[in-house]
Amino acid sequence: MARVKKQPGIRLDEDPGHWSTRLPPLSRLGVKDKISMFKYLAVMTEAGIPIEKALIAVHNQARSTLMHRIMHRLLNDVASGEFLSASMAKMPKIFEPLFTGLVEVGENSGTLPGALYSIADHIEKTHELKAKVRNAMLYPLIIMCATIGVTAYLVFVLLPQITPLFASLDVELPIATRLVIAISAFALSNKLALSIGLLATVVGGFLLSRVPPIRAFLHRSVLRVPVVGILVMRVEITQFSRVVGTLIKSGITIVEAFRIAGSTMGNLSYRDALATIADSIQEGANVSTYLTMHRELFPPFVTQMIAVGEETGKLDESFLFLATFSEKEVDDQVKTLTTVLEPLMMIVVGAIVGFIAVAVISPIYELTKGVQPGSV
Repeated sequence: MARVKKQPGIRLDEDPGHWSTRLPPLSRLGVKDKISMFKYLAVMTEAGIPIEKALIAVHNQARSTLMHRIMHRLLNDVASGEFLSASMAKMPKIFEPLFTGLVEVGENSGTLPGALYSIADHIEKTHELKAKVRNAMLYPLIIMCATIGVTAYLVFVLLPQITPLFASLDVELPIATRLVIAISAFALSNKLALSIGLLATVVGGFLLSRVPPIRAFLHRSVLRVPVVGILVMRVEITQFSRVVGTLIKSGITIVEAFRIAGSTMGNLSYRDALATIADSIQEGANVSTYLTMHRELFPPFVTQMIAVGEETGKLDESFLFLATFSEKEVDDQVKTLTTVLEPLMMIVVGAIVGFIAVAVISPIYELTKGVQPGSV
């Protein structure tokens, strides 16, 4: 394999003769690194700097070992006469087909800087969209973990310490207290078996979720969950619309755009539907016609906007408008979801912790009621 030689005026922080191009298994490039890489390349190529020198500049600014090795691969291939897109295609785990396709179109049409800007912009918007959804789910997750922690402390630490006191009292314990004591005693006497069972359930559930038929069923089921299903649908439509719109605007055919968009979908239902639609579009019918066949995935508004784009010859603009509109809907729903979840989670937490607190305090209260002033 050809190695990049040091060029006059170009600084190399490492000796190319000692470059490593081996990528660790399951290696993934971080979002910030991807954005920085494509933005730097876009700015430099737009200024007229050759792609090889631009890659060297990115290499010299990189701090992570993984980024260095990726740059090593790209530089070696480009120095050997390969296109940047061809080199990126050799690393599908690092560079999605969307990125490779846009770079290839940019190289062939002489619009590489614009393609690189589009990739950086897509990564930023996709990251922001995922962050919004993740942040919306973070609050309920924290509350749930806190509730589990408090409940576990009350049942497995505090209650066993005062159970002997309850046993010595000559009072009939309330049903709630007896229930909590029974659960605590059972869990403590079978904690090893319960721990193994819980671990087996988690691992087994994870492995089963990787089985294709079960995974497809779970992805279909998520779309039917109230509130959550609508949120997932809007996120997928935003991603699909932005990818297809960006690709068509860059000059990629609608069929290839749908295939690439399908590979970026997180939900298997959308991935399968887009692959089917891509095959059907080759027969010559309108895109909106095939989208209508999947009403459970694409609401009428989406189909109507695409139909308008086909009639006006501005399909890329229709898809990009849909992406912007759907992202706004995601924002609104995330805010609504957060507003609804906060009081709901407080009610659930109050009910669980309150039940256990009542179960612990009730016997003590009953005992103190029977103690009259001056009886001691």
